[in-house]
Formats: sequence, structure tokens, C-alpha cells
Amino acid sequence: MGRSGYLPDLSGVFNSWRDMYKKSMSSGDWVDASLALHNMNGALDVDYRLPISSVDWDKNADSYLVWKCRTCTTTETKTINKGEDDEYTKEVEVPTTSRFEDVKLFDVICNLELSLMSGQKSLRMWICPKCKTEDTVRSVEAEQLAYPSPHYRGCIYDEPIRPNLTIATRRGSYPNQMEAWCRNYSIELEHQLAIYRLEYIKQNGVDMEDSGYKDDGK
Repeated sequence: MGRSGYLPDLSGVFNSWRDMYKKSMSSGDWVDASLALHNMNGALDVDYRLPISSVDWDKNADSYLVWKCRTCTTTETKTINKGEDDEYTKEVEVPTTSRFEDVKLFDVICNLELSLMSGQKSLRMWICPKCKTEDTVRSVEAEQLAYPSPHYRGCIYDEPIRPNLTIATRRGSYPNQMEAWCRNYSIELEHQLAIYRLEYIKQNGVDMEDSGYKDDGK
């Protein structure tokens, strides 16, 4: 990410809205907290702004699903006795894993015998991207893997809808939803600012005037 054009020093504007955000979070003023966060996002150069999309947020979740092939394997390097005096590495063969979004799915019509055995007219199948072996979806072994922390999603999900009743804005789930949304938004924005800051230093040879503060999303 980055632009070849001029990058302005946006630290003053960004920090001003950041201060408003922190004060609003302390007082539970969700309207002003939301306004401040959106303006922090708007203060960033267009190439660094966060898209607001619940769909993208879910796509870039903290973990991802993989399916294991029952036919082929992949060589991985494993660390044995990690942290011990006799620590060493060893190459091992493990079942090939494929991310779910990379797997091709299709249906096959069952013959009469298979239909009677399975009680189904068709079977859902998948193809291993590596060895091209076809296997049934119902026999697949799946695993949910987590990205290394911290994992940034490069977007923010849609803002929680404010309820009509005033009492519901002070109690119930809305304050908790807004607090979580604000913190996630802030963390993602700080990451975008850090990326922008590196590009700014690279272009200008100096840091932005007011960029010493680092927020943790609180």
C-alpha cells in the first residue's frame, strides 16, 4: 500500500479527532465517538482509509478453515523439543491442507445401489487442489486455524444500529456493541496510521510533527 504522490503531515488533524474519540469513550457518548472515528478515517489519505463493510470484516476473520486431503501429503519442518538443550528440526509428512475458499465443490448423482445405501440422490464432492483427488464432503476432516496475533483486517464492520428508545441506548446490548465496534475501529485506524507514517518518513526523510502517541484502541 502506498502512493507515489505527495503525502501530507496529517498528524495534527488525526490526533485532534483521536482526543475527541478518547473523551467520548470515557463518557459513553457513542454519537461523538462514532463521529471522531469516521473523521480519523477521513483524515487519512484515500489509499489508507478503511472500508466499512461487514462482509469484508467477516472474510478477514482472525481464523480460517482448512480441509485435509486423505490422499496426498506435504512436507513440513517441525521443531522437536523446542526450548530444550536438545532442540532440533525434522522434516515430516503431514496431510495436505487447503483453504476452504480454494476448494472446488460439485455434486454427483448417486447410482441406484449408492442411493439405497446413503439414502441420498446425490453426493456433495470436493477436489483437492494439489493432487486433484475427488472425495465426499461428509468424509472431510476440517480444522480452524488462527492467524498470528496481532491480525489486522484492513476494514471495519458496519456500525451497530442505534435503537429508537432512549433507555435502550443506555442499557442492554447497544452500549456493549458500540464499545466493541469503537475499539475495533480504533485499533484498525492506528494500524493504518502506522503504515502511512512509514510511507511519510520514507518520502520526506523525517517523521510527522505530532506522531509520538501510539493508541492501543482504548
